[in-house]
Amino acid sequence: MQDEVIRILEIYEWPSQAFWRCLEYDVLKRLSFEHPVLEIGCGDGRFSSLIFDVIEDAIDINPRSVQKCLDAVNPLYRRVRCLDARNISFEDGGYATVFANCVLEHIPEVEGVLLGCFRGLRPGGRFVFTVPLEAMDRHLLFRSQRYAAMRRRQLSHVNLFSSLHWEELLQATGFQRIEIFPYLYEKECRFWDSFDAVGCIGRGRYNLANATRLLVRMVIGQKGMSRILRMTVGYLSRKFNPQLHSGEPCAALLIATKP
Repeated sequence: MQDEVIRILEIYEWPSQAFWRCLEYDVLKRLSFEHPVLEIGCGDGRFSSLIFDVIEDAIDINPRSVQKCLDAVNPLYRRVRCLDARNISFEDGGYATVFANCVLEHIPEVEGVLLGCFRGLRPGGRFVFTVPLEAMDRHLLFRSQRYAAMRRRQLSHVNLFSSLHWEELLQATGFQRIEIFPYLYEKECRFWDSFDAVGCIGRGRYNLANATRLLVRMVIGQKGMSRILRMTVGYLSRKFNPQLHSGEPCAALLIATKP
């Protein structure tokens, strides 16, 4: 797993972000994806490039992220558009897979997005997505409702549901054969939050995590960053052990199939 941790750390240099993505990657890499694929909330595409060789269509609400995808030397996406997932006009039955990685928790009126994904899939197509779960609030660094509410605001979480509630929403949309695979549990959630809460201090992308990355690069240079990278890889590799999962799930991969 160390080589994979290195690749993820090169993308997400802040430990909490890399740790979360390692857990997602470990569960997603086990899947096979039928094409054509639509990705919702693609960001800059670097994480998805660890899982896919090509993605036919992608959308993201952030024009900066879309431009990064368009400027990529080795493009992952055949087509990328700057769109709000709530406003996309899905072609009926156009996709074998719709994929969204930690996106749906940020979208208000998410029921309309689920309906659009259902319409955009061909019969037998799969909607594959990851989300943090409601239980996250109970397993943060500090166990208080005020702290949990603050973290939801920081992370822009508007849909923090239980896996059962997600299942009910998907069934109401028309999906069948819903599979749920938890990947983040109690102790891992507290470990993640102990780093992430500090890194989120600030406003938007002008936060402590980004400022620290820039400052460290300026002070110690690329060789120093490589040394820190190796140290961080060793630390995260010891913390990352899917065989030791226990307790209440705080994030999950869901796969919903269109009949």
